[in-house]
Amino acid sequence: MASLPPPLPPTPHSALNSALNAALRTALAEAVAVFAPSECVGCGRPERGLCPDCAASLAASVAHPAERLGQRVWCGLDYAGPARRALLAFKDAGRTEAARPLAVPLAAAIAAAVAEAPAGAPIELVCVPSDAAALRRRGYHPVGSLLAAAGLRGAPLLAHAASHRDQVGLGRGARRDNLDGALRLRRGTDSLAGRRLLLVDDILTTGATAAEAVRALRAAGGTVCGVAVLAETRLRNPPAETRGTFG
Repeated sequence: MASLPPPLPPTPHSALNSALNAALRTALAEAVAVFAPSECVGCGRPERGLCPDCAASLAASVAHPAERLGQRVWCGLDYAGPARRALLAFKDAGRTEAARPLAVPLAAAIAAAVAEAPAGAPIELVCVPSDAAALRRRGYHPVGSLLAAAGLRGAPLLAHAASHRDQVGLGRGARRDNLDGALRLRRGTDSLAGRRLLLVDDILTTGATAAEAVRALRAAGGTVCGVAVLAETRLRNPPAETRGTFG
């Protein structure tokens, strides 16, 4: 977004200058809003970025655990309401200014997952990678950007092994079949033996993506200590599952 010019230099007519400065900055802000986003990404009210109410609601979210495919996943918030709209705008509408407030609940989920992990060697964060088409379309990696906004960094260990369909609209079984064998280690990384890893992603739905990423990391010898995501899509009819163990 374009930056606004500095205030006019002070003169004896300070009250008049203050009024002129305010009017000038308001006019310029309105002009910039014609070409730049001017609605809150969470609720749509006139606001550049995220309005205070939506930002406060994200910051107040409490991380919670979920179960998918026998694995425990820590989630920063529910994928609903302002959080869902903000995340969609961040991922698919280029509203990267939402990264910093969205990073707060993601960091809380990561902290909860790390606290629950067994004691041992330091834990590395690993992002679920974006596929090439999505990366070209967006120009950035959403999960990596969220981690950077939280002052964290993910190890670039995973890559897509083959093309696959978009997961949106697929059922539970189809999602698992679609991602079977879809991820592998990045070239140049031969083994993860002795490394403790925590998987990080943006949205948890059926758990198929997390399960495939965990499989790829374990197949390379890594110890997966947990999974953390920004948001959970609550399942209407969750299957009965038994909690699994990472390792």
